[in-house]
Amino acid sequence: MRLDKERIKDSLEIEDIHKILTDLGSTEPKYDRNKNPIYTTVCHSGDSHKLYYFKDSKQFHCFTGCSATFDIYDLVLRAKQERGQTLSFPQSVSYVANVTGKSYSLRHFSDTSNEKITDWQWINKLKQKNKVEIDLPTYDEKVLDVFMPYAHEDWINEGISHDTIERFNIGYYFREERITIPHYSIDGHLVGIRGRSMLQEDIDNGRKYMPISVGGVSYSHPTMANLYGIHKTKDTIKRLKKCAIFEGEKSVLKIEDYYKENNFSVACCSSSITNFQRDLLLSLGIEEVIICFDKFRKKKETETKEKYEEEIKNYQERLINHAKKFTPYVRTYVVWCDDDTLDYKDSPADKGKRVLEKLMKNKIEIKTSGVLQ
Repeated sequence: MRLDKERIKDSLEIEDIHKILTDLGSTEPKYDRNKNPIYTTVCHSGDSHKLYYFKDSKQFHCFTGCSATFDIYDLVLRAKQERGQTLSFPQSVSYVANVTGKSYSLRHFSDTSNEKITDWQWINKLKQKNKVEIDLPTYDEKVLDVFMPYAHEDWINEGISHDTIERFNIGYYFREERITIPHYSIDGHLVGIRGRSMLQEDIDNGRKYMPISVGGVSYSHPTMANLYGIHKTKDTIKRLKKCAIFEGEKSVLKIEDYYKENNFSVACCSSSITNFQRDLLLSLGIEEVIICFDKFRKKKETETKEKYEEEIKNYQERLINHAKKFTPYVRTYVVWCDDDTLDYKDSPADKGKRVLEKLMKNKIEIKTSGVLQ
């Protein structure tokens, strides 16, 4: 029996999510201001409540370690892998079905079935589905007065100018030893503040990027429902009708210094691009998108050559899947570096303007079929 993964996922209630997370080893959840549960990070080793579940979108986001957005099936794969168990995707679906008791199977229709669905009926059915909305929080900008109005010297030494730091309200929070990075909605409202730790202990323990807390208030937000820098770059994106998507905020700041008023970049602040983020860009009338994710990591000492090549292939497939969110609507490209132009884990923006433009010139087009062109 083939299980209907979408129907199972759509049917999951909070009680079902609790069952799965408990079975995966999570402790009793906490809750955010919108009553979304926050679990301990079963997706990677850790015991802090940083794994958010957003009820409306049925997506998880890990605010530490993974720093990624994923659904329940991917969470199961990650959690099991963390415990030394490698599951296939169908096994992940079966696990969710077994824990929750929701074993819906795929329906099959023969050619002689009396139930005919025309293309237009199918389209209308899709249109009737309610669009999921995620409300971004709004915070008082007065909190920014708590931070020193300049960044760490490491960012200055990387070439990020004082003007750009001031333009994007980058600061420093001595109490937590973190560079403070305010996030704004497309309309310019402060929706969150991320902190980049400068303490090696935090970095080693998966706390490199975390929401800033001031006076008992955590200035967190669902990064999956926003794009960093879009409040500053939206006019350029509209004018040029294109956008470059990077993983981290620092890349947007570097692009600002390279191109000033022609900065058409944003950051998804994750290794994933969500439908929310795609739709936000499509609303600006883009005709072209360029995915500029970091170069893949170096080979681990414990990995065989074959295993490492398999991981590279998996990474390429994930990039193609991100691209396929856009291919039905706009020209879509991926920046890929398979030589020494970039170091491992470098952003395409890390080696300067000339290197970035070289990589952009050799970008790979992804067609609707998901084939590299």
